[in-house]
Amino acid sequence: MLRNEHDALWHNSLTPRTVRDGGFDATAVVHGKGCRLQDAAGNWYLDARAAMWNTTLGYSCDRIVDAVTEQLRRLPVAQIIRYDEPAEVSLRYARRLVAELPDPLNHVRFGSTGSQMTSAAVLMSRFVRKVRGETQRVKVLAFTNGYHGTGGLAGALTGERQMHALQAPLAPEVHHVRPWDLEALERAVERRGPENITAVIVEPIMGTDVVPAPEGALARIRELCDRHGIHLIADEVTTGFGRTGAMSVMAAQGVLPDMLVLGKGITSGYFPLAALACSDAVFDEAVSRPEYTFPHGCTADGHPAAMVAGLAVLEELADGVLLERVRTTGAEIRRRLRAAAAEIPLIHDVRGEGLMIGVELRRESGRPGEREMARIRDACKAAGLLLTSTNNTLVLMPPLVLAEEEAIELVERLTSALRTVAGHGS
Repeated sequence: MLRNEHDALWHNSLTPRTVRDGGFDATAVVHGKGCRLQDAAGNWYLDARAAMWNTTLGYSCDRIVDAVTEQLRRLPVAQIIRYDEPAEVSLRYARRLVAELPDPLNHVRFGSTGSQMTSAAVLMSRFVRKVRGETQRVKVLAFTNGYHGTGGLAGALTGERQMHALQAPLAPEVHHVRPWDLEALERAVERRGPENITAVIVEPIMGTDVVPAPEGALARIRELCDRHGIHLIADEVTTGFGRTGAMSVMAAQGVLPDMLVLGKGITSGYFPLAALACSDAVFDEAVSRPEYTFPHGCTADGHPAAMVAGLAVLEELADGVLLERVRTTGAEIRRRLRAAAAEIPLIHDVRGEGLMIGVELRRESGRPGEREMARIRDACKAAGLLLTSTNNTLVLMPPLVLAEEEAIELVERLTSALRTVAGHGS
């Protein structure tokens, strides 16, 4: 029996007690337009989190809506998990997507979530080892505080302490080292034995706290992997498809992984889709033994509506104009926030690329705790701004279509909220 009407929706992140105390009736969103959301009470907000960092083209992209609507009328469902009748649009989108990726990432598998495809990348790496007879190569190295999804293997790859504490035991043979500590990474390779390690997985910019790779770090990790025959998996679920002003951070830096995981902005969130792009070498190994197959996938993978949504996103980004705007708009937001730090000491650091921005907060007494961070988020919402936070960092990832005047508005609303709470202590 339903004891509380708010219990019907078991929210994916909030505790049932939080939901019971407040409910969603007034705060549930009912309408989106451009970079803004309206809740059931009629309030409008500037969305600086792009839903969950994925609504890159905002809430009014007619090109995607029209493409999905037409596809649902023509062929609403198809599958690529078994048999040999994929939707024609799946073939067309695969060819179009790999044309956007650097050679030799010429082969893609489609899934529905980033978590699914980070798991698929590790399983593919292990599968290739089995095909080659290297059955002992199963260990994976990842960074503490890295985020690669939830549940099972993806949750094990994620280096967040709380996830491991509350959901353990997660998948074995995943080991974490300090973020961007390349000496520690090399020591971990030697300690675990390079002959036992199948892959290293990295985010070129860590979504948790928005921590970019130090200059040259990605190239050094690539060299380490090459030296020991280890697969390099790049998780660009968040950074890909223009979030930083480039289609791929790895490609922009000239560092090519063996496997590349894509998601979020791949359809601007309009339809669930994620992808795993594999190099020619990985693909050739995986198909070299016809008696071996890689059975990984779900019913909705390669959904025709997701495929046309993906095509529409590529068309929106094709001329490069929006990518350039992301770079300039992001730089202006960071400049304004750094200038504001002179009068708001709570702002400790502003970092990121494009429209992937982290605002680290700190007091003389130390980092703000979760209660104070919650107050800051509430103050931002009261000021008409939606954002996320991780640890003591406010994370700004608005839609890429954010206009210049909206970027200024974002900074003004954020700094107003920070001034409101700046003198309250923790």
